[in-house]
Amino acid sequence: MLIFIYGDDGFRASEKVHLMIKTFRQKFDSTGLNIAEFSTIGRKGADVGDILGAVHALPFLGTKRMVVLKDLIGQVKKPEMQIWIDGFTKTPDSTIVIFWESTEPKALEKKPLFKALVDVAEVHHYPFPQLQGSELTSWVKDRVKEHRGTIDVSALRVLVERVGADLWQMDNEIGKLVAYANTETISIAMVEELVRASFEGKIFQLIDAVSQRRPTEAIRLLQEERWSGANDHYLLTMLGRQVRILLGAKGLLEEHPQATKQELADTLNIHPFVAQKALAQSRAFSLAQLKSVHDFLFESDYQLKTGQINADMAVDLATIKLTQ
Repeated sequence: MLIFIYGDDGFRASEKVHLMIKTFRQKFDSTGLNIAEFSTIGRKGADVGDILGAVHALPFLGTKRMVVLKDLIGQVKKPEMQIWIDGFTKTPDSTIVIFWESTEPKALEKKPLFKALVDVAEVHHYPFPQLQGSELTSWVKDRVKEHRGTIDVSALRVLVERVGADLWQMDNEIGKLVAYANTETISIAMVEELVRASFEGKIFQLIDAVSQRRPTEAIRLLQEERWSGANDHYLLTMLGRQVRILLGAKGLLEEHPQATKQELADTLNIHPFVAQKALAQSRAFSLAQLKSVHDFLFESDYQLKTGQINADMAVDLATIKLTQ
């Protein structure tokens, strides 16, 4: 049996793999002697002989073996491809092979080894793409319940905005919030007090502030990032990225006023959650204004490299320019 567990949502993929290992131990192998895991392939790690040897080995004092292979598919070289294909297509019924891949689903499904093994008898697929939109919100709500907590609808929205699709961080934040709430419902105040937004979350707040012509709040948000250790060169890069996304959103809306977040996400290759925010925020700016700020950021980058301006001044000036 071949099982593919893959996707750029590493949190859910990891949970699935560890659940399968746990279930296998409970059902077939309480000692763990029939479980082999390979996390490093090639160079100083395991080679084709080690892995296929483990796949074809007979179970020790049991009826089943499990072999877990981490990120193998993308590492297989063309000269060895047929060896791997022959080896895995002849996997004995007594062995369960788990391919645990961190590659985004659509990209992995184009890999030659994946396509060669997809039609082998008894193949199971568990893709885990990054959650987005309502699916992400539903996952967070369910996760809060799993932690034996409850969360206000508004607090849930703020939590998703602050953390985004990083489920590793999200799970940590949920655990912290549930413990702090201590049987009470998690509120917006609790989220704002305990959860520090990623800069992607902060950039949304920053653009909200400038779009509503609140330069003082925008500068305060930037200063908070500086106090937390953010480098101004990084802030300038992120601000430039957001302006380019807003430009893309504005351009798309001018051509297609009813454009959806998915259309923008596909066009710019960004997360739909980011696209949704960008579509809403871009309406507060004119195309000419965004082009002007983009040109200013380009010029600031040149001045930074030639020592004509400081990074902190460039960030502040670009932010103020957006509010004008």
